[in-house]
Amino acid sequence: MPNRDALFMATREVFPTPLVKQVILELRFPNLFFMENRIGEFQIGIMKDFPQAALVHRRNFMVLAAILDSPEMQDAAMRQQRQSDIEKIWQFKSETGTRVEVSSQSMSLVTEKHTSYTEGGETSFRSIAETAVGQFLSFTKLPSLLRVGLRYINECPLFDRTTDTFRSCYNSILPVEKFGLESLTLANCVAVARSGNGQIQHAESLRFAQPTIAALAGHGHAAMVQPLIFDALILDLDASSENVAAERVLTTTDELHQMIAAEFETVIKAPIIEHMRKKKDEN
Repeated sequence: MPNRDALFMATREVFPTPLVKQVILELRFPNLFFMENRIGEFQIGIMKDFPQAALVHRRNFMVLAAILDSPEMQDAAMRQQRQSDIEKIWQFKSETGTRVEVSSQSMSLVTEKHTSYTEGGETSFRSIAETAVGQFLSFTKLPSLLRVGLRYINECPLFDRTTDTFRSCYNSILPVEKFGLESLTLANCVAVARSGNGQIQHAESLRFAQPTIAALAGHGHAAMVQPLIFDALILDLDASSENVAAERVLTTTDELHQMIAAEFETVIKAPIIEHMRKKKDEN
């Protein structure tokens, strides 16, 4: 049965040790050809809250684990990367590091210092989103959005590498019961389900605090990757709704947040709630 206390705390309590490491609100829309010539108008509108500005060139590229051992697939992937379009991203940053990122087809609000969705007045994610999204919709005059997405990426601690402890902390979709946490070196699982007028993508993976070998894009050699500070269950919850009227963007975002909070509730158990309530120097 869902832990109702966990859901209440997930939506209202400000935790000294939150699990969330990144929150992203993304709006997608048809290609706006005027964006490059008029982005300065939007910049002026949010400059008080997001004074730092930069132009970033981004090339979307995905490296699959399966290609790492195949030179032929590596070559094909590199050719695809060189041929892919470079996307211009106008980035505006607040003094606390929260970013607004705009392209001709999307607008994102990104923070790595999330404390609460609604609590905290003007510093809450909801309040910052209201300002940034309001300015953007006023600037673009968009009647509707193709997609509104809200994503929470959580880094959940593994207190030890035993199946019993893992089971006492998480109701995970990973096959820990089948293989045993003691034996697992890699585990990933993704599920997508309809929920109300939208959908939620629930992704989990195990990450262990040890150096790993990874391929560097554009180079034919391997490199050591910096390890995590601790073993973790990465819980990535991405809720979205399509064809959203402009006047319903924030209401839809609230609904997506409730979907994510409810899903988060189904995963964490009492020991993790207590961990979140402790100050970092107490854990």
